[in-house]
Amino acid sequence: MSSSINSFTEPTIVTSDDLNKRSYVTFYFNSERMREYHGKNIGQKIDPNRAKSLEERNQLLKKLRFELHKALDGNIYPVENSLNAPINYKRPTDVTLQSTISLLFVAMRDKLRSDLSRTYKRDLKSIYRDFRKFMLPDELNGPITNIPTARIERFLSQFGSSGTYYMNKRRNLGVLFSSAGRLIDKPLKSVKETQRRKSKSKLHQKYEKDQLKPILNYLKAHYPNLYICCLFTYGSWLRPHEEVRLLTAGDFKNNNTEVHLSGGENKGGKVRVVYIPDYIRDELAPIISKLNRNDNIFSLQQEPFNYSYFNTQWSRAWAKMFELGLIYEDQTIYSFRHTAAVDLYRRTKDVYLLQKLLGHSTIVVTLKYLRNLGELNSDELKDAAPKLEWV
Repeated sequence: MSSSINSFTEPTIVTSDDLNKRSYVTFYFNSERMREYHGKNIGQKIDPNRAKSLEERNQLLKKLRFELHKALDGNIYPVENSLNAPINYKRPTDVTLQSTISLLFVAMRDKLRSDLSRTYKRDLKSIYRDFRKFMLPDELNGPITNIPTARIERFLSQFGSSGTYYMNKRRNLGVLFSSAGRLIDKPLKSVKETQRRKSKSKLHQKYEKDQLKPILNYLKAHYPNLYICCLFTYGSWLRPHEEVRLLTAGDFKNNNTEVHLSGGENKGGKVRVVYIPDYIRDELAPIISKLNRNDNIFSLQQEPFNYSYFNTQWSRAWAKMFELGLIYEDQTIYSFRHTAAVDLYRRTKDVYLLQKLLGHSTIVVTLKYLRNLGELNSDELKDAAPKLEWV
């Protein structure tokens, strides 16, 4: 089994409104252009070109694109070595026969197959690469149980610029070691026993009411795509990088009043329908009218901009807005989402409605979200405590 990480571009859909023309998903894999018409190369029974309607074919194409992206992220594309001979992979069972690098690679691959956010998957791949680069060949090829805690601490010391940075790297490496331990039914404690450091969470500070209009006006004039992204993040509760960036004309339903996202298109992994306020529809109408259903609303083509597109634009815009006094430290793209969440909670106190609108998987996530925003605190809990009147 090879532990090399392949290079690839983001898969995109190529289709038409003619059912008689074959549709496919295309991307570059190790500098070679690939066209996938079905899911055989990833072990999936997905065949969009057998669909009976355009809507069914488009749904299957999105599913194929999603599954291909998972396989590429997990470094398991293609699942066939040659023709129709599938890889016959067995999980390692004997620590004396398995190297550190093999176990960590399998642990990472299993995690990348899971329903995790793209950012988290990227972080796991990053720590895997860094660790592989740092360790000596004898350590990588020897048993994972022989890696001492002191050696792990030496590796983690590279990331000591801040407590938060260090602890994030420690956590990600710990995830891979824990998963590797489960593969061989042995607890691996070398990462857990490393030194902990105090970390201070960096909050996405919400905007004040009098900030929103000047900031949005500036973005509209100088960064029109970023402006629309921020409108979605504020008005429709969508996440900028994983949901807004990938929107196509076909995602809009009922006269552009709703966006329908499948489970593979959002972080929560569930089908999600969000309402589009009129101030967003007014901005979108002239854009969507010129697009085919599979065209991205920002790139105006079937291939969306890369994952860092809005981060790059925001960094440039933020520096200029900060200089103009429009924006403050720790206010980000996500601050639009947080501002909307705080506003709704203060007006309704309805945590379950907020969970649904934010697309959180459980109410626990929403409660943590509110605590991090400072909306659930000891004073509020004190005021909510039952009173007991003594006669």
